[in-house]
Order: sequence, then C-alpha cells, then structure tokens
Amino acid sequence: MFDVVYRDAHGRLAELARALSVEQLRTPVSATPAWTVHEVFAHLVGGAADVASGRLDGLPGDEWTARHVGERRQHTISELLAEWDLVGPRAQASCAGEVRGPNLGLDIICHEGDLHETLGLGRPERDHWQPALDVMVGFLGRRLKQPGTLVICGGHGQQWHIGDGEPQTMLTIDGYELLRGMFSRRSQRQIAGWAWMPAPAERLQRFGAFGPREDDQPIPAM
Repeated sequence: MFDVVYRDAHGRLAELARALSVEQLRTPVSATPAWTVHEVFAHLVGGAADVASGRLDGLPGDEWTARHVGERRQHTISELLAEWDLVGPRAQASCAGEVRGPNLGLDIICHEGDLHETLGLGRPERDHWQPALDVMVGFLGRRLKQPGTLVICGGHGQQWHIGDGEPQTMLTIDGYELLRGMFSRRSQRQIAGWAWMPAPAERLQRFGAFGPREDDQPIPAM
C-alpha cells in the first residue's frame, strides 16, 4: 500500500518542484532542521537513493538526513529530479508491505505537509495523507505507555482507543492536525491547545514521533 502512497507523492512533489521559482526554492522550511525548500527535496532524493542502494548506516537519524542535504546542496532542482526518477522505483518498492518502522512513504507524506505549509499551498488532499494517519496512530499507542485510556476522535467517523482502563482522556482533533502533531510538526503549546478532556500533561512530551518541539508551526486553513 505505501509503495503506491510513495509513488503518488513522488509524482505530486516532482510536479510541484518544477513549478517553483528560485526564490521559493530558497524559502526556509520551519518544521525541518533549518533546511530550505530546495534542501527538503535534496533530503527526499537522498533518502530514496540511499534506500535504493542499501546505504542505510545511521537511518533514520540526523546525520543520515544531513548527509543527503550536504551531498546535494549544489545540485539544481532539475538534477535532483533526474536522480529521483532514477532511484524512485527501487525506493517505491521498499515501501511495500506492512509498515513497522521508518518508511519512505511516511517520510514523503510528512515533508509534503512541510512544503505545503511553508509555501502557503493549504492542506494536501485528505486521501493523500489518510494512510499515514492510520499508521502513525498505531505508533503513538506504542509511545504512550501510561495507565488509562486515550480516546481520539479524529472526525469523519474515525475514533481510536489507546491503552485501557482508567483514567480516560478524550481528545477531539481534526485528522490532519493529529497527523502533524504525531510527526512533531506542532509545538507543545499547539498540542496542549487541542480539545483535551482533561489535558494530560505527561502524554504531551511523547506525542511527537521525533520528540517535542517548542516552536509554533504554521497551520493551514481547513
């Protein structure tokens, strides 16, 4: 399934990249480690190339991703897209099957949201990110190892129960915002401002898969 998610997102982002101006490519992406839009594409291409070639030392840590950017910082966007076309099929194949951990399909959906929010493009379409939401909620359940039950109502009839027993905490949150929070794309303050009943301070530190963040992020209109 995530091989299709990856393939489709690759196509959308390649089309987006070709339409961007030099100024847009130089725009800082606040959700990332001080990368520009161009450098986000360098990371996406570098990750695909590494997975395709089996160069996985350090995955998925900061040094691994920084190397993608460092090795391709001087490449033009056309050169990046040409490399991506070359390594894309093998990267796509790596995403097939059940998602148990780091996966290029999740990574590309995360960064598609980063780019949309940075460039003021609004939210990606729901069917683009919904598969990632389902998987990331499962990962969230592994991180929140506390007594009691967290019930998440995500709209569109979606509801997830994490844990069991008392006390029970209810979270009512739009699915896109939930996903961005789980990707560590929302600050502790922003997550605390969601509709919790009651607010569970202990859980907030573990909500983001990449750790808590303190800087507020742009939130696109629904």
